[in-house]
Order: sequence, then C-alpha cells, then structure tokens
Amino acid sequence: MNRIIKNRVRKIFSFAESLGTKPDAIIIKNGIEGQLDSTFFYLSGIRSGLFEGCSIIAYPSGSISVLTSKLEEQSALETSDIEVITFENESEYKKLLNKKLMKIKILGINYGEITLGNYLWIKKNFRGIKLMNVSKPIARARCIKDEMEIKLLKKSASIASKIFPVIIRSLEKDITESQLSSIINYNMENQGASSPSFQTIVAFGKHSAEPHYTPQNYKLKRNNLVLCDYGAKYNRYCSDITRTIFFGKTNKKIKEIYETVLHASEIGLSKIRIGVKASEVHNAVEDFIDSTKYKGRFIHSTGHSIGLNVHDGASISRKSEVVLEEGMVFTIEPGIYIPKLGGVRIEDDVIVRRNKAEIITKAPKELTEV
Repeated sequence: MNRIIKNRVRKIFSFAESLGTKPDAIIIKNGIEGQLDSTFFYLSGIRSGLFEGCSIIAYPSGSISVLTSKLEEQSALETSDIEVITFENESEYKKLLNKKLMKIKILGINYGEITLGNYLWIKKNFRGIKLMNVSKPIARARCIKDEMEIKLLKKSASIASKIFPVIIRSLEKDITESQLSSIINYNMENQGASSPSFQTIVAFGKHSAEPHYTPQNYKLKRNNLVLCDYGAKYNRYCSDITRTIFFGKTNKKIKEIYETVLHASEIGLSKIRIGVKASEVHNAVEDFIDSTKYKGRFIHSTGHSIGLNVHDGASISRKSEVVLEEGMVFTIEPGIYIPKLGGVRIEDDVIVRRNKAEIITKAPKELTEV
C-alpha cells in the first residue's frame, strides 16, 4: 500500500510541473458529508469512515499526513504506512496545520472539490502561503488507474454484472420501478457492494426516454421497455452499467432502435485504445446514429471516466481534450431516446489497453424479451 500511495502522490506532483510552478505541498480538505473530496481517499487508501472536516497534506517525496478527528482515528489507522495525526477541536487542528505548513511557500489546492468556505478558511489562516490550483493534475492522475484501483473496479463491475439475471427474474406485471430499484440495490449489497454507486435508475415504457429518470411507483405493463442503469460501490470504487429489456414481444421499430444502439456500442468499443482522442470515439458513435433515421436522438456524451466517483472527471464527448492512456477506465453508453415512446441505452465499463478495450461488465447485450 505504501508504494502505491507514494506513486499516486508523486504522479500528481509530476503532472503539476506542466503548470509552470510546482507546489511545495498539497492540501486536501474535506467539508461535511456531500462535500467530501474523493482525492482524500485516493491519496490515503482509507476504505471506511466518513472523515468530515479532515485533511491530507501531501508532499513531493510521496509522503502524506492525515489530520483527522478522533471520531475517524481507528478507520485511518487501518491503513498502514501513513502518518495519522488526531485533533480534538478546530484550535488544535489549526496548530497542527501551522506546524505542518511552517516551511511551505506554495500550497496546492484542489479547487474543483474544495468548498468556498474551506478555501476562504485556508486563505485567512495561512496568509503567508501562496495558494495554487492543482485540480487539473489531480484529475489527470486519478484518471489513470493503478493496479489496485483496477482490481477494485473489476470487482465492482463483476458485482453489477451478476445482477442482470436477477433483474430478468424479477420482471412481472405490475411491479413498480421503485420496487425493481430496491431489488437491484439489495442484491448488489448481498453480493458484497457497500452501496449503489449512484441512485439506481429503473424506467418503464415512455419513462425510459428520460436518461436521468428517478424511479417512481409506475407499474410495469406488457409491451413496455425496461431500462435499468445501476452500479455497485466496492471499497469506494464504482461501476456503471445499463441494460434495456423488453417486457413482452418487441415490434419492428423497437428492434431497429435496439440494433442501432447495439451497433453504436460496438463502434465505440472498437475505437478504445491508447493514443486515440476521446472526442474521436464520441464522434464515431454520434455520426453513426446521426446517419440513421434517429439523427439527433442521441442526446448525451458517449461515456465518462469512473473510479472513486461514478463521474470521475473526464468524458468521452465531442469537446473532450482527453487522449486515451493505458489504465484509464470509461463507460461506453450510446442511447436513442424517443419522447412518448421510450429509450434504449446500452452501457459497459472498459479499461483502455494498447490495442483494444478490456470490457469489465459482463452482462449479455443481445435484445432480451421477457
């Protein structure tokens, strides 16, 4: 673990060189729940605990110091080879930070995740230190997964993949979207997930035309599309998979939409390899869908990076400047959405490899009728 943590820290400082000025240290400061910086857990490897109001200070050597309340002390100490320092109140916390930052002239801040309140608190209490934005080096480092992260992501994807047969078995007339969502969530946790990666989407019929739909008490009817978009969180790492099923007997139009999305998925997956621009992947997918009668009905990006967050900072979109590198992990999720009819989306998680994508979500993708 110590080697992996050091490599992660050094990678961020290495990428920070592109900014022209290199920080002497980086501080990651958490807010309250809902305002936690996932980089805190990336740099510490801590797998349990909340760590509200706690911080990490990282140094170019690769070492880190975790400053935590006593509430989270035991969780922090479970991770070996990192310095853990506890405080009881804000005054003590401030003294500890002063000691740690005594010789620091330039301090890196993750502007993309820190709250305004915490930023102003640091600025007020450490006036002699120059603050600089290191959110881009952090995002770039986190986008390229190491061997431990990939292992956790594969486990997360495996859990999610195993739920697809459960979904098929659970489909019956008058089950509600909310009930099926609960079944998915329960079974992911039963397989070892700590929680869903995000609010599970279950959309029946015309609701499937809304990509970020929230499940309701709408009952399943015959000849309805069933779109399930869900993911498992395992040791803080996320998966994200979507499958679209038909409850009943499909008609020609539904089959045509499904086959178009499936082919778009294959195009996107075939483009994933080292050195390819993410925008090229998206453009190939979108251009194919737009060459069909469903032009303009693909209304989101082709994918996003996943990791400690289900949307982990990078995208596969028309304007993306990302160039794919070994170890990046993305979703590929084309879709076609027809208002008042429904939508079809197929989503997989993939690791960027030299010559092709390594697909880590394993649920079947052929059109399934129940």
